[in-house]
Amino acid sequence: MTPQQFNQQQLLAMLAWQVAMGADEAVLDTPADEPAGSSPADVISGARPQAKTATTMADGLPATASDHPPSQKTLDHLTSLADLAAALEQLEACPLKHTASAMCFADGNAGARLMIIGEVPGRDEDRLGVPFVGAAGQFLDRMMASIGLDRSGVYLTNFLPWRPPGNRTPTAEETDMLLPFLFRHVQLANPELVLVLGGAPAKVILNKGDNILKLRGRWHDIDYGDGIMRPTMASLHPSYLTRSPAQKRLAFDDWLGLYRRLATPAPTTLA
Repeated sequence: MTPQQFNQQQLLAMLAWQVAMGADEAVLDTPADEPAGSSPADVISGARPQAKTATTMADGLPATASDHPPSQKTLDHLTSLADLAAALEQLEACPLKHTASAMCFADGNAGARLMIIGEVPGRDEDRLGVPFVGAAGQFLDRMMASIGLDRSGVYLTNFLPWRPPGNRTPTAEETDMLLPFLFRHVQLANPELVLVLGGAPAKVILNKGDNILKLRGRWHDIDYGDGIMRPTMASLHPSYLTRSPAQKRLAFDDWLGLYRRLATPAPTTLA
């Protein structure tokens, strides 16, 4: 496949998703030009830049460092993703482990520039042990394709690795127990950017009490416990969009912003 053919297919995917998102105009109210020379193929090519350690963002927004790094137990001895997965499998103290059918640890490419964190696993995820499957996962695949990404170019995980029984809301105790593992997961995967889908994980990770419609679409620099400030944005979960199609335009704006951010290499940390 030539670059020209790839670009054409990606542009068609972008157009199809814009229509699905409710777009009915070929122009925007304000200019939204992509970086010069970039294309959907360019976004996912090349080496991943090193994450920055600055405490302010390139966009000029104030840094929002989380004040709840892993504190329940030190997980520094887990030096690989395999170690982390094994530790979770042995976490007998978590009641969710004993009621779920399978653990949803991750999917995709652990070396990707982008890490996507979803809500707790749903029925399909619990059955298959893979994040973002079923109808919501298929919708996410289309959203990723619209900006030239697929599962081989991102890293996917869930806010918590096990589905609560009856799809109930996780308790504060369950969240507190598992949050250090999520933060260690981010540290070990070491993405350049983090996209958080859904209100529950967004509130905890961004450490804000606002609903997802207020949290979405803005970049925050978050310290996941290793001193590296990783740009993190919240957006709407695919399952929410299937229930609330009127909000699809907001999601499209978020993903367009994500595309621009991926197309602009992050500055490397000075030695």
